[in-house]
Formats: sequence, structure tokens, C-alpha cells
Amino acid sequence: MPSDPRVAQALAALAQPIAEFRAAVQGALAQADAFIAAQNADAPARAARAATELGVFAASRIDAGRFAAVFPSFAKADKASQAVLAKAVKKLRDVAAQGDTMAVAEVTAGRKLGATIDTALAAAGQAFGAIIITELVRGGRYKAAEHERLLDPTEFRAWNKAERRFAPPLVVEVDGADLHAGALLDFADGREKIVLVVRGAAPRAALVRCITPGTFVLQTVDGTGLDRMAGYEGPAIAALLPEGAATFMHDPTAGKEPWQRLTVPFLPAAPSKSVGGFSAWQMGEDLKMLADLARTPFAVPGAHGAKGAPAIGAGEAVDRLASWLLDSAGLASNG
Repeated sequence: MPSDPRVAQALAALAQPIAEFRAAVQGALAQADAFIAAQNADAPARAARAATELGVFAASRIDAGRFAAVFPSFAKADKASQAVLAKAVKKLRDVAAQGDTMAVAEVTAGRKLGATIDTALAAAGQAFGAIIITELVRGGRYKAAEHERLLDPTEFRAWNKAERRFAPPLVVEVDGADLHAGALLDFADGREKIVLVVRGAAPRAALVRCITPGTFVLQTVDGTGLDRMAGYEGPAIAALLPEGAATFMHDPTAGKEPWQRLTVPFLPAAPSKSVGGFSAWQMGEDLKMLADLARTPFAVPGAHGAKGAPAIGAGEAVDRLASWLLDSAGLASNG
């Protein structure tokens, strides 16, 4: 079990996309097992299978044994196809046996964030190759010259559109000093979900660099918003950070403009010290960028006669407007 409780928290939030990936693996395994069983069945077993498939109505009208001989469920696979199918089944069983550990990676000393994610997803990508091989062999379409490399580890950048739509989510443990957010952009496609569990001092708004109109981006210190992130139908990147980091949510479904899509519950002051290779100036620029993206292009009135000023994000704009309306109606609390 993961030692950091935040890893378990992230896995729980990603339970649905993890289950969807597992279902694809288990479905392919079931089909492969049925195919292998049919390939190895003797005449009585094939007759019994045919009788089951034909049903009670045909029992007194059709000889199941003759039917099975004339219309086999699957054509006999050649030795090359049988051998590669055995390898594909082993890979699928290995992936299925990993459980949640398949969805967890750690950036160890000397490794980089992007390379760690690449390696983890490449291993998972072998499952896609195994699923494809299962279908090819079952359909009698497997050709070694064209398809034998499907079981090789495949980097995310080589995955096709369908594979990226069913990509397994990933939880990555990383030290704050190694949180190079730019590397995450390589994986922001399809429905890929990545959650960083950040240890120690870290840049306070690093993930602002991942914001695009169609990417869900979340920084949280307590897990708030992970459920929204997991349910988003596009690419999503999140980070569970230590206290003191900026907290924000960029939800592409919330509006056309950046300030409509951004909610910023906490925007800290700029740091005065560097973190790892990140200078105080660089980290300060991240915070400025977050504020600029979230700032409303209009002044929002304040309660109790306060002068109107731009708000930082849709959440603050709504809260201030609500306070102003209550104040104007004489309903504001005096507490």
C-alpha cells in the first residue's frame, strides 16, 4: 500500500477511469481465453459448445457435432498466431495483477518527471498492443511482419486517438524541486489524467503553465476538486501540494474566457527564496500569470460601499456580487 495517504486519496478519486481501463483489459482476457479454449477443444467439447449456442429449439433438428465440424466458432490459428497470443495473454494478466500499483509512479533521484511518466505509460501502453493482438488473432488477421512490435513498450506520443481516449490515469509522487510542469504538456491529450503528489517545498503555482482552453488543471492542498478533475471528459492535470501553495481550478466547461474558467481560493505572496532550480523570480512569474489569467476584465462592486475592482476568478466575482446585492438590499449580515 502507498505510504503517503495522499496517494490513496488520489487513487480513490481516479477509481472510475482506473476501472474503465481494467475493464478493457479483463474483456480482452476473457475473449482470448474463450478463443484458446475453442482452439484446444476436442470434438465432443466443440459439439457441446455448438449445442449451447444453437439453443433448445435446434436440439431435436440439428446435429450439434456435425454443425460444429462444418461451422467452427473460430478458424484454426497458425503456430505464429498462437505464440503471439500467448505473449499477449501473459501481458494482459501481468497488467491485471498489478492492481492499483499500475497507476502509481515515483520520480526517483536522478530521474525527470517527464521521463518517469513516459516509462509508466509506455508499460501500460503494452496492454493496448496486447488487446489489438487478441483481436487480430481471433479474426485471423495477424501478420507477424506488420504486427509483431505491438507488444513493445510504446511512448504516449505514439498512441493513437482511441488509445489516448482510454489511457490509464497515473498518480506520480515527486519532490517539489523536481516539479517541472512543462513536461506535463506532452501528456495533455485524449482523456489522460495525471495527479502529482508533491513532497516538500515546491513552486507555488507551477501548474499555471499547463492551462490551455481544453485542459482541466487543479492545484489543491486537501484534495478538493479531484472528483471534478476525474470526471472531466478531456485531459486533466492536478497536483496535491503542501500548505502555502496557490489553490486554483481551471475548468474548461465553465466558460469561454480564462477568468470564467478559473477559481482561485488562495493566491499566496511571491516567494523570496528559490526551490531547487526554480528561482524566486520564476516562481513569482507563475503567480503573476495566474492572477492575470483569473482577473476579471471589469470592476466588481464590493459590499459596504467598497470601491469596485477586478476580481480574481469567477468564484471571487460571484461572492463579491452576492455581498454587494445583499448589502444593497439591506440584508447583509452585521456579524
